[in-house]
Amino acid sequence: MKPAPFSYHRPTATDEAADLLSSLGDDAKVIAGGQSLLPIMNMRLAEPSDLIDLTAVRALRTAEVQRSSTRYGATVTHMMFEDQLVADATGGLLQHAAAGIGYRAIRTRGTLGGSLAHADSAAEWPTVMTALNARVIARSVRGRREIAVRDLLQGFFTTTLDPDEFIEAVDVDHLSSATWWGMYKTNKKVGEFAESMAVITASRTDNGELIIPEIWLGAARDVPVQLTTTAAAVDGQHPEKLSVDDLRPLVANDIGADPHDQDVAARHHLQLHAVTVLRALRTMRKADGDDRRDHHS
Repeated sequence: MKPAPFSYHRPTATDEAADLLSSLGDDAKVIAGGQSLLPIMNMRLAEPSDLIDLTAVRALRTAEVQRSSTRYGATVTHMMFEDQLVADATGGLLQHAAAGIGYRAIRTRGTLGGSLAHADSAAEWPTVMTALNARVIARSVRGRREIAVRDLLQGFFTTTLDPDEFIEAVDVDHLSSATWWGMYKTNKKVGEFAESMAVITASRTDNGELIIPEIWLGAARDVPVQLTTTAAAVDGQHPEKLSVDDLRPLVANDIGADPHDQDVAARHHLQLHAVTVLRALRTMRKADGDDRRDHHS
């Protein structure tokens, strides 16, 4: 399949990109890496009149380490996180998440901003950035506004961005060296989207017990789900002493599932989510504060 005809624009400044998006109307689309939009266009599921390519805006492919956070330009690629070409505000979580996205060719072109704007709940960045309470900087001809990723994501492929707005940057708070993080992605084979994905942040005692964990689950609904009941139950527990049987009813309560559902597929999905959460808990690692160097790319 080939995409429907469109006009291509490649601005070199954010002001120019904002002006184009405003003037070209609602049928214009912004492209950052194209790894999500272009396949949809090839299948004629999207037929934008104009594409506004942000990759020539050099300011959007940088990372700036600030006092308590790092600001990532929208076109920072997955590969740049994976290869540590930009600072990791989380001491390893961003690198770990990026390395599991698709295949190397996809990671070389795909971008942080593009993934968040696409808002696929089975993709890594929506769940990771939700768990980190990251904020996007949205840009339009009216100026800039900050939106928490938790407020940005509204449903499958749906965000709170206005039609004339695009993501300019993403701010991620630094995880302290006392923070532990865990992430586990369950999929059928390497390179595929997640069937389940858990991201966890917590502190731990000297004996390994969790302290005030925060658990987020991706690919269970149309947006990431915070597992508050599960987190409260595992607070003060040692992950190695937990079992899938312990977690299954807790996860079920958090995602609104019935642990006694007679439907085999429903029970399978619940089991999958419980196993994913347990594996994320058991593979937690301490944030490495030495990786917050001031990279510029």
